[in-house]
Amino acid sequence: MPGVEIPPLAAEPEFCVVSQRHDSLGSRWRWSLFASLCFMSLGLGLGFAALGAWLVLPYSALEMAVLYWAFRWIERHASDWERVSVCGDRVIVERELAGERMRQEFNRYWVRVEVERGGFNRPPRLKLRFAGRDVPFGERLSAAQRTRVARDLHRALAVR
Repeated sequence: MPGVEIPPLAAEPEFCVVSQRHDSLGSRWRWSLFASLCFMSLGLGLGFAALGAWLVLPYSALEMAVLYWAFRWIERHASDWERVSVCGDRVIVERELAGERMRQEFNRYWVRVEVERGGFNRPPRLKLRFAGRDVPFGERLSAAQRTRVARDLHRALAVR
């Protein structure tokens, strides 16, 4: 993605997986779409208000306010990413969510990879377990990708 810049690793990793969102519209087109939807909705609302159905106008404004909130949330999270890498005896988990960057390092020999079973309407989750803590990873990956990443990460951690 053009706007997302993931920082390079300090050392060459033995294993590395990056998970990020797919921003198909891009910021410029997203806000152009929002402006055209506002123009149409408020135009129709004003037309109905001119014909005497003035209650359509507040609902049109409310609809645009909710759509603005949704587009703003999408814009804020469009550049989110996660990366897990194995470098020597360290497992490094990095993520950026809504502009806030987090980094955690773990001892490679004490990390366990787990795939939590999915439930009703919830896909299985991939997590790294270290010292009683669960560190989730790959929320944006499909179930098949999570299974493949878990298998490959488990192999990378087992090679000593």
